[in-house]
Amino acid sequence: MSLAPPDCTPKCRSQKHADEVVAALTGGSEGQLRAFLTSHCHNAATLRDAFGRTALHLAASLGKKALLEWLLESKSADLMVKDKESGWTALHRSAFYGQIHCLISLVKHAGLLSTQDKEGLSVLDLTMKDRPTHVVFKNTDPTEVYTWGNNTNFSLGHGNQESRQHPELVDVFARTGVYIKQVVLCKFHSVFLSQKGQVFTCGHGQGGRLGHGDEQTYLVPRMVEGLMSHHCSQVAAAKDHTVVLTEEGYVYTFGLNTFHQLGLAPPPASAYVPKQVFSKTLKGRTVIGVAAGRFHTVLWTREAVYTMGLNGGQLGYLLDPNGDKCVTAPRQVSALHHKDVTIAMAAASDGATVVVTEKGDVYLLYNLIHCKNDKRLVLVSGGSLDHRVVPQILNEGGGEKVAILALDEAGRVFCWRSCGSSVRQCRWAYGRQVFMSDIALSKNDMMFVTQEGEGFSGVWAGEYKKYGEKKGEEFRNMVSVEVCGHSDAGTLYERIRLEKLPYVHRAVSITMDSKGRNFGVLQSDPKTSLYEIPIISPSSFSQHFRSLLDEADEMDSIHDVTLQAGDRTFPAHKYILSMRSELFRKLFMSEHCGVDEELSGEVRKSEDAVGCDLIILEKIPADMLEYVLHFIYTDSCELLVHGARPRDLEQERLISSLQDLGLRGRSALDVYRSIPTAAKGDGDKAKSKCDKAGANDGGANPVKTLQGVAKKLGLGSLSARLDGVKYESGKINVINKKTGNKPKFYQKKCSYLCDVTLKSEDGKEFPCHKSVLCARLEYFNSMLGNPWIEATSCTALEMPTSSEILQVILEYIYTDESPTIKESLNVEFVCNVLVVADQLLITRLKEMCEVVITENLTLKNAAELLEFAAMYNAEQLKLSCLQFIVLNMAALLEALDILSDEVLVELSAAYRRMIPAMQRRVITPYPGAPDLSVYEDEDLDSAFSPKPEAELDHSCREILLKKAKIKAKKKPRRRSDSSGGYTLSDIIQMVSPSLVKLGKANSTESLQELLTSDSEGSYMGVGSPRDMQSPIFHDKTEVNVRPLQQSHAVILFCICDCVITICSPARPPPVLDLRTIMDMEANSLQTLGATPKSPGRYETPAVFILPEEIIYRLFIVTTYDAVGSPPLSSLVTFATIVEEEKQQEAALIRSREKPLALIQIEERAIQDLLFHYKARDNPDELIVVERSSRGPMAAPTWNKH
Repeated sequence: MSLAPPDCTPKCRSQKHADEVVAALTGGSEGQLRAFLTSHCHNAATLRDAFGRTALHLAASLGKKALLEWLLESKSADLMVKDKESGWTALHRSAFYGQIHCLISLVKHAGLLSTQDKEGLSVLDLTMKDRPTHVVFKNTDPTEVYTWGNNTNFSLGHGNQESRQHPELVDVFARTGVYIKQVVLCKFHSVFLSQKGQVFTCGHGQGGRLGHGDEQTYLVPRMVEGLMSHHCSQVAAAKDHTVVLTEEGYVYTFGLNTFHQLGLAPPPASAYVPKQVFSKTLKGRTVIGVAAGRFHTVLWTREAVYTMGLNGGQLGYLLDPNGDKCVTAPRQVSALHHKDVTIAMAAASDGATVVVTEKGDVYLLYNLIHCKNDKRLVLVSGGSLDHRVVPQILNEGGGEKVAILALDEAGRVFCWRSCGSSVRQCRWAYGRQVFMSDIALSKNDMMFVTQEGEGFSGVWAGEYKKYGEKKGEEFRNMVSVEVCGHSDAGTLYERIRLEKLPYVHRAVSITMDSKGRNFGVLQSDPKTSLYEIPIISPSSFSQHFRSLLDEADEMDSIHDVTLQAGDRTFPAHKYILSMRSELFRKLFMSEHCGVDEELSGEVRKSEDAVGCDLIILEKIPADMLEYVLHFIYTDSCELLVHGARPRDLEQERLISSLQDLGLRGRSALDVYRSIPTAAKGDGDKAKSKCDKAGANDGGANPVKTLQGVAKKLGLGSLSARLDGVKYESGKINVINKKTGNKPKFYQKKCSYLCDVTLKSEDGKEFPCHKSVLCARLEYFNSMLGNPWIEATSCTALEMPTSSEILQVILEYIYTDESPTIKESLNVEFVCNVLVVADQLLITRLKEMCEVVITENLTLKNAAELLEFAAMYNAEQLKLSCLQFIVLNMAALLEALDILSDEVLVELSAAYRRMIPAMQRRVITPYPGAPDLSVYEDEDLDSAFSPKPEAELDHSCREILLKKAKIKAKKKPRRRSDSSGGYTLSDIIQMVSPSLVKLGKANSTESLQELLTSDSEGSYMGVGSPRDMQSPIFHDKTEVNVRPLQQSHAVILFCICDCVITICSPARPPPVLDLRTIMDMEANSLQTLGATPKSPGRYETPAVFILPEEIIYRLFIVTTYDAVGSPPLSSLVTFATIVEEEKQQEAALIRSREKPLALIQIEERAIQDLLFHYKARDNPDELIVVERSSRGPMAAPTWNKH
């Protein structure tokens, strides 16, 4: 590993180093890059290349999250540094390249999503511009209503009077699935028009302005019932009244009528419910639009404009010479009545009225503003009225200056203000050019919606004169200014300062009240462009019961009745027969009177081999009964399938009879005489009676025979469906196919046949039928269909779930449907059902839950549901959540911090896959990048984020035990091992003294080698014939040691409560006290070192004999590979096994009778050894001290008395 050159300092600004760092980051692993950045340059984290890019920029672009976090936390990299080319920060680059997991990590490290680049684009703007091309927001889309403002009069519809600083969803519409297409906000109330033509109002109801028939205050929007029979197309409202237009062209008004603005004759003081406006002037005319101001109402058709209310100059005609201040009925504005004038739209404020013609003429009564551009939308605010009309309300010189905003088809905005004399195009004081799709205007403010779904608020910033003002021709007190949309020559521009609205990303329409205090925006439903919708797999209901019938056996524990017809028996299930057949339902209704008198001769009862009821059906052929059972269980049978060829049953019976007789060694005459009379043909007599006999035995026409049997058994549906079936030329011909009802069962029917009870966690019991449970779920089939204790227990089976969820599970089991899930709006409950369905392997119910959850996906729960879907392997739901988040990334980006790292990586991959532009945004490795192969590939996560020592110790112990269990599987099973499980003291066993007496010299294998050996196993160590069966220690004559690059020492101690003498071939080990052992071990550890570089030759560990009958044995284990021979199997006799069992029982008794003082001494010794060898907080060594038994010990058991 090369180090940084001597001239490199922490303030290094070398351009060469910067280029090398950037080039190196395009290739290599994160561990290698960390080692390279550490050694190559002292200032690698802040160096910038020729394009102003830093190491953090490249790490964010390439998705190297661990390296990115290391740069931020260890190298203090500045995440707000911008590059020179685009002014992008690391957040911009991670969003541009689709590395969402890196972007979330940067946000967690205090990165700002609002930082703008050179084009004025923030990170959220980049994600909005990366939307797929099929995502387009239109007014016709399903929309959601978001409102905000001071909410003084409950006009926002949130159910309280709290103000909102940011757009917030009106959840009453979201919960009920109502989509709104128009919102009108006023001072005291609000009006909402749904896409289905329904009108909702909320706020203060004084004067009846809400239309609910009273003057109460409604906190949330409520439907106006008086308009339910009409499909409304437009609404308008002012301070005290509301106007509604229906699709038929009818106008309804309600509210205060102080100035006759309701247009009702005779004029009432108020109208509490909607009332239709009738007028002779409107007869034969179709109203196409309405508008409302505080003092007046405007209606218009394609030919004329009509106004009514207080005439203060805004109605479009002179004051009445008779002194009438108000116009009661709609009156036509004669100044606009011309042959070549076609009305396109109109707008009204408290003091002004604006009318737009299809030619583009904009009329402000009494002023005309002529514009050649086609205007899509025109709004007006302000205006002044003649104070002489109502002096007690209007002040002389009062009112506001008139302002008009107009939006054309190209998305440009024009304005006219009374302080000027010309129409001007609006220019935006903003970092980039935007084109609008909707506008809103109030007294001092403006609101805009762009074609990309963004929202802006605007204020007047003063006019900007480009060339000069061109005065137009004045005539008849009307100002006319020519504005050409394709030329800038001689025009004036009005500058408007824009400010981005937060949380508005899919807007299609915007509105505000006249004072600019409350606001509303319609945003497209975030699920509008979602096409990854879960699907439900086809039903397997019939197949389940078909399998139940086919697999039924007279000896199983599921069937509870056996049917016999002729010489054949059919194990069946009472509940299923009772639910489908009238005869069987009467049979099983009661034990005493279950058989009717007329059926007593045809049905006999008995008992089968396992004690179940045996029903003998005397006059029903066995083959017909088989068809009937197939229909009962599956709602279909062979005789209902077009083109099917039924079996030749008479021929089969003859062959069966011949097989029973046996033909070998017999003459033909003898065989003929032995055939039963029923099977013989009788010449012409048999032929003449063929049809009649066939009707009885099914030989001639099986369809008619089956139909007769169906009627006899009370199967009306089968009989009706057989009416459209004919048997022709040996085939089934379906002439009139009748589809039967989907087979369903009901848990509460035939409750007297319930034979199993399920009990929920909250104690509620559900009587059920074993046959249905076993047929539908493998879980219950395994539990109740096998000889487990649950199958024969009389107590209720406890299910680990609540009663509500268990009810849904049973509902699905019996009916194959789940109306409760389909109708549920509680996402949490549906998620809980999905969890239980996943546990019980109910795939189809799980899919139903996925569909319902997807339908209830919102911006608030999308991230949580994605994590949930990943946890419970709900693949369809996960795909839906991934696409939902990708399509709404701008709105959801700040809410993704709850996702786990694995899910974030998967989300990043999905984002790059779903955004087409991402396929072209690939950073390839630089050809001249430094060679990183010389750097070690470090584990960046573990090195950067070390786990606590307790976790490390626990994880190491778990790894050792798991590997020991894998080795133990290769050992021949002993009775002493039947207790199951291993502890570390079981794995590290003491050497048997019997082999020491034999004088054998053997090497001892390290524990780590034994635990990490290959699949064939490495078996070493010394042991007696009993120890030869150990999963750890076996004979080995030679050990080949191959040193690794890195090894870790593990010191293991075992304390034994007995004295064991071990003699080496050279000399016996000395008997030393505990202090001497500790001193010797301390010296040996200083000589060895904590982590030796190479293990060298392995030495046999020293074994010391302690005087207090406690043996401490030390293993210094070094990791290395070994190749060994498999163990030799020894012959074990029955007497040896019995003797070992006795020894194990005796050892167990001795361990129980050990005195407390001795146990305390051992515990003290364990603590001293752990302290001496510094076992705690030691990351380099795993030191374990445990108590070891004298020898094999019987497993303790609890005896039930």
